[in-house]
Amino acid sequence: MLLQAQSSTPHFLPPLFPFKSTPKPQFVTFKPTPLRRLSLKCSLSVISDPSSATNHLELPNDRPFPAEVSRTIMELSSVGTLSIMTPEGWPLGVGVRFAVDHEGTPVLCLSESCKELSVDTKSSLHVQLEQCGLRTPQCTIQGSLGKPQDSMILKGLHSTWKKRFGEEVDENLMYVVAVERVLQMESFEEDGMWVSLSDYKNARPGSTSRLCRKDRK
Repeated sequence: MLLQAQSSTPHFLPPLFPFKSTPKPQFVTFKPTPLRRLSLKCSLSVISDPSSATNHLELPNDRPFPAEVSRTIMELSSVGTLSIMTPEGWPLGVGVRFAVDHEGTPVLCLSESCKELSVDTKSSLHVQLEQCGLRTPQCTIQGSLGKPQDSMILKGLHSTWKKRFGEEVDENLMYVVAVERVLQMESFEEDGMWVSLSDYKNARPGSTSRLCRKDRK
């Protein structure tokens, strides 16, 4: 009987789980992303000091014009001095009451005796406003003294007079001073300023408080 010799070389059984070779670690390099340039839009506002702004900016002038002052004086007053020339060549000042229409034309009520004293239609009406403390704004209206002949105009003047004084008046005694120019003065012993007819008619009358505010400056 022959015996088979067994090899001494060991025999290994195959593994139950196959071995996988571990891959070598690989390093990945990332390229840097370039930064985007952002364009920012903004606005800058500066708040200035109000106290310093007045040193550089001129404040609006709230003073009334001479024409407005004259219209205001005539609107707020109702008594003045009418100056006319007598036959002897003397100027005569007579105290009168007056009202004004929408254009500032003085409307007077005169007696026939007063009208007969005048030898010329040229006259002046001086009015002053004594309501502003230490100052007395005043104006003098120069123009022709006459009597309107149109009945419609007389009715309108009659309505103006009644609105001012609340009384009826004889239309035959009503006269007007057709304004030619006006001398406006701030107060006594001060130089005046001449106002044209167009400026006087187009001016709007103001208030006494505004005239007084002007006087304090």
